[in-house]
Amino acid sequence: MAVSRIVVVGLLVLAAACSKVTPDNYERVESGMSRDEVHAILGKPDDVSGGGVGRMTLMTERWNGREHVISVTFSSDKVMLKRIEPRGES
Repeated sequence: MAVSRIVVVGLLVLAAACSKVTPDNYERVESGMSRDEVHAILGKPDDVSGGGVGRMTLMTERWNGREHVISVTFSSDKVMLKRIEPRGES
């Protein structure tokens, strides 16, 4: 039982250390990329908000990393804006 707890804790630490929410991955996100392309870089977002008027839809997705928060706004499922902030300042 103790060994399995150690393994679980080790996996959690490893997962936290391998966060995709990094300045390097932020730089890989480019204007015009699809949501799927961004998800391949940053993973699934922690928060999604948005809406639309007529044919125009805006969707903002947010990834909360250990040290940074990345927000990407999509227009018609393509990157329109992106932003990175140190954690705690958003």
